[in-house]
Amino acid sequence: MNMLLLDKEDFISQELVSVSGRRFTRLKEFIHIECGKQIKSGVRNESCGSAEVVEIASDHVKLNYRPESAPPPAPPLTLVIALQRPQTFSKVIHSAVTLGIKKIHFIHTFKVEKSYWQSSRLKAESLQEEIDLALEQAADPVEPELFFHKRFKIFAEDELEHIAGNTLRLIGDPAGNAPVPLHGTPVTLALGPEGGFTEYELNTFKEHGFAPISLGTRILRTEFALAALLGKLLF
Repeated sequence: MNMLLLDKEDFISQELVSVSGRRFTRLKEFIHIECGKQIKSGVRNESCGSAEVVEIASDHVKLNYRPESAPPPAPPLTLVIALQRPQTFSKVIHSAVTLGIKKIHFIHTFKVEKSYWQSSRLKAESLQEEIDLALEQAADPVEPELFFHKRFKIFAEDELEHIAGNTLRLIGDPAGNAPVPLHGTPVTLALGPEGGFTEYELNTFKEHGFAPISLGTRILRTEFALAALLGKLLF
């Protein structure tokens, strides 16, 4: 936990907050809280700051929060990615959120098993926990927007143009040779399932102006390809 993520509901008064449950447990285990200790904190979707521990009880801690700065800037990248199998999905969420991506579109493709859409990891509570853990890791209080598209053709025909807008459009493909954009260029990046896009799907993206970009001929697991491509594009 590199940042204590606070919600409006935690505030007892303008500055005083009360934290319990998972966050309280993590504060005890990893921060070793004591009265007077300053903890890096942030209010969800608002500010970054610090909180001073003022009272520790058996099941909660009270702190005085002081805002200090705006959240870190988000990179200019929108991610379009095939829905992954449940275990990989959690890793993808964590990687994308930790790296600051604020718009993530999960899509259905031919090689995405229909059962993936029924996974408990897509339920609101599970998603929120994964997002919160990633925000705490990155010390960034601003949540991403997640979108889910269950029909590829409808997504491609009705929504892809609007999503990509005036950005540079790139799609991960081992055979790709698109140049790496200059730092700061708004990008929409599309990534397929672990088995890759079908030829039809790849051609559909190309018809919408997506240029293939590659990390080489090796086939990487999605979470590794995502982190490597984002590092190549953003840093």
